Amino acid sequence: MTTAEAQKVDWREFSHTVGIAIEKAGGTTTCSGILISPTVVLTAAHCVDGFLKARVTTERSLRKQDVKFIEVTRGSMHPGYRGNLPGGSVDVGLLFLKEAIQNEFNPTQIGTLVTDLPFERIGFGGRAGENIRTWILSFYEGEFGDYLRARDELGVLGDSGGPVFQRQKEGLRLIGVHTGREIATSGQLTNISYIQPLTSKVLGWVTSELNK
Repeated sequence: MTTAEAQKVDWREFSHTVGIAIEKAGGTTTCSGILISPTVVLTAAHCVDGFLKARVTTERSLRKQDVKFIEVTRGSMHPGYRGNLPGGSVDVGLLFLKEAIQNEFNPTQIGTLVTDLPFERIGFGGRAGENIRTWILSFYEGEFGDYLRARDELGVLGDSGGPVFQRQKEGLRLIGVHTGREIATSGQLTNISYIQPLTSKVLGWVTSELNK
């Protein structure tokens, strides 16, 4: 299911979402994120953890030949991060860019959860051999520790760190970061994904990092 199959999406609302190409000791991977300033990307901490090199793009695809990437100079993980363990870790991180990727943009305002509204999230995960910015609709299914649970059959590897929005009465609001799919005791993925909400504690840390 792609955005084109789901509904018409105004990509201008999501032009500051980014795909992230990452090199770690175990190989290469991809993640997703969102610009919170022209030179800082908000993503999942497990995307930042152990990275050797990383680069980001605001273009629609990570794999086109002529994609313009901006190099990452450093990363930072929330001090509450304890590994990719839903409910027991704060899975939020920042990537700092070598140069501005967008000099002018209007960051989405932060919102708090409205349980009866669907989530809209953006992911650059691998689908059909490509990493194209994809709009995904999911639905509130409760909480697990500090995390939100969402009914979401479409999450794939590479969506981690992608922004999660709700279209509230005040407009589109950023309410969290996608962390990954739930794994059942059988080892199989379930149709539940986890969202790290942007609590006041998380936002306080983000602000302190931006002011360093």
